[in-house]
Amino acid sequence: MEEILRASKAVADRNRIRILRILTDGPFHVAELTGILGLGQSSVSRHLRILKDAGLVTVRRAGTWAFYSSAPAGEDSHASRLLGCLREEFAGTDSPDLPAVERALAERRRETSAFFREIAPEYEERRAAAFDPTAHMDALLEVVGRAETLVDLGTGTGLALRDLARVSARLIGVDESAEMLGIARRRIDARELPEVDLRLGALEHLPLSDGEADVMVANLVLQHIADVRGVLPEIRRGLAAEGRLVIADLAEHGDEDLRETLGARWPGFSPPQLVSWLREAGFTRVTHRLVSTDSRSLAGPDVVLMEAMKP
Repeated sequence: MEEILRASKAVADRNRIRILRILTDGPFHVAELTGILGLGQSSVSRHLRILKDAGLVTVRRAGTWAFYSSAPAGEDSHASRLLGCLREEFAGTDSPDLPAVERALAERRRETSAFFREIAPEYEERRAAAFDPTAHMDALLEVVGRAETLVDLGTGTGLALRDLARVSARLIGVDESAEMLGIARRRIDARELPEVDLRLGALEHLPLSDGEADVMVANLVLQHIADVRGVLPEIRRGLAAEGRLVIADLAEHGDEDLRETLGARWPGFSPPQLVSWLREAGFTRVTHRLVSTDSRSLAGPDVVLMEAMKP
């Protein structure tokens, strides 16, 4: 009874309903929510605390950042059932906060683009100083198996292309940073890398035809994406029927310095979070495991390795 009363009281407020609707578009931190809602930070924090106490939102802290999300679906609780009903209602109507949400996501993308424009020449060195970005590659290639047409999403400077070329007949590298692709192109021209079809484009609008790839790899890239939930349907579009998406990204961590070093939007991911988003986007047969990136000289965060299929 107490749970029902707490959840019911929590949603009996217009601004808290707005927050729940905004969080259906993915995690946001308090500063972003303050800008979207046009409310003071103390007011937004109070509403979030009420929603969290009612089990309607979850919070994930990393250093000075706190990311708020809708509570996971599928739990056997009044809060989860109430959220399910609200999501059905949200799906059928337009949100007045949508333009502000889109502006917040656009600002994330601008910040990421500016970071990679500035840091492109030294990004590999900077990342390698933090953890071994190749420690999980054998496990990733094992999951990939063989591919006729493989797309490396967020290929960057092409660090993974040589390995991916070994398991694919045709390899496409996609990245939205012209500076990063320029470095990859120079390495290809110098024959440091195999010949690859490099394409400039964002994951939100992939430069791929429908069903062009039978495997896509998102290797250490989703942490940089402004709206991870939003790009998954676009990735699904570019996959052929029974095509597979293989994800390797950092597991949840609380290292704010690492997040800033990598220019990451997100401090890693939990497997349940990614599984929920993948299923929501229409993927099936989702599997996952953790792979260590520790080396003799560096103790890095674990990598979440996932595979999902387009039916």
